Amino acid sequence: MTHTLETLKDYWRDLCLKHKDVQQFMVGNYYDSANSGNDKYPLCFWEMPYVVDMDLNKPVDRIQISLNVFLLTKQDDIADAHAAISLAKEIGDAIILKAKKDSSSGFIINNANGISVREYTDDYVAGIRWDLTLTVQREMCDYNIDEYFNDVVE
Repeated sequence: MTHTLETLKDYWRDLCLKHKDVQQFMVGNYYDSANSGNDKYPLCFWEMPYVVDMDLNKPVDRIQISLNVFLLTKQDDIADAHAAISLAKEIGDAIILKAKKDSSSGFIINNANGISVREYTDDYVAGIRWDLTLTVQREMCDYNIDEYFNDVVE
């Protein structure tokens, strides 16, 4: 199964929203809850940009993405933020392990690295930012590359 960046995002959106605790999934360059005001937590945020490492000797790409899990917290409350970070880790762990177990996903999770975040925006949220490295089959390969170009007419 090949993946475009769009199908990867859709796969992770669907998986995140199947988690019993996750209330919302959003996509963007950076999370700014003050822009919408209607966010529901726990929330998963698919962060752009992507890092793509194209293996020119194989029909695969290694794609690095960031998946954030955020919970709303009380202002300047370290204990509440720590509890939110802990729960965000549990949610992220479950989502990542479920994706790893899913043999129909069409990709391999090579690495997952998380860092805690706190008071990330104008609203008070805390959680984990997961950087995931995935190996995916490339949509196009050498044998079909000419299909993407018009013939040159002289």
